[in-house]
Amino acid sequence: MAKKRNSANNAEGDMTPMIDMVFQLLIFFMILINFADADQNARVKLPDNEIVKPPEMPIPDAVTLQIAKQEGSDKKYSVLIGAEEFKFDKVGDGDQKRLKLALDKEVKFVKTVKKKTAKDMTVIIRADKDAPIRFVNLTIHTCQEADLENFALRAIAKVK
Repeated sequence: MAKKRNSANNAEGDMTPMIDMVFQLLIFFMILINFADADQNARVKLPDNEIVKPPEMPIPDAVTLQIAKQEGSDKKYSVLIGAEEFKFDKVGDGDQKRLKLALDKEVKFVKTVKKKTAKDMTVIIRADKDAPIRFVNLTIHTCQEADLENFALRAIAKVK
């Protein structure tokens, strides 16, 4: 006759409360994440001024352009859209044309997916506090070539 094993020796902990706690923590931290900071770049140093404060509410259908100093240069600036960088200093530069193509892609996406027009989109321009006004104007001009009309400026550009 075979002996029965005692089930008390094979005691395992119930993992259900542990899994429940992990999911609650995950949900808690997902709620706390501020996704508005995802569109910011550390290379852009905004001035301390009332005009550059963050918006009260999220802007729907917004494209964020950041004007930052180029790596290793104090006088040259680039426009950043996400991870893409566009370097130009005058109208007609090759990178200015590339920026227009990138903006055209954004407009096409909004038209096809969200069924809206370029006039419904807002361009948020975050410029470095030392960015010259001509560079901000070039960026706005490029946006206007892509039929973008609404702007939210987060910059105080210097006249140079």
